Amino acid sequence: MRERFIPAFITLAAGAITCIIDIYRKADLLSSLKRLLIVIIIFYIIGLTAKAVIKKTIEYRPNPSGEDEEKEEADDSDAEDKDNTKDSTKDTNDKTKDIANVNNKDGTKEDT
Repeated sequence: MRERFIPAFITLAAGAITCIIDIYRKADLLSSLKRLLIVIIIFYIIGLTAKAVIKKTIEYRPNPSGEDEEKEEADDSDAEDKDNTKDSTKDTNDKTKDIANVNNKDGTKEDT
């Protein structure tokens, strides 16, 4: 969505740099405007090319060589990991309760 601003940003940046350099060098107005027009056209084309490259890089394309099967296998392993996590949490809670039920110094048992 924001990739539409890429050519404009590149063009404006190049144009601003060209203007600053021409002002610093105290170039004639007509030659500065010709140079600015050429820079704007060239960098607009560069910006369109950069936009196309960035858009293709970001764009999601599924792999027809069986990526879906690999994704399903990964989802299955994630589900197994969640089950294992629940079991380990339950074991930890049981151990905590066992520690809390340890005898006090006077021989009484502490309940939580």
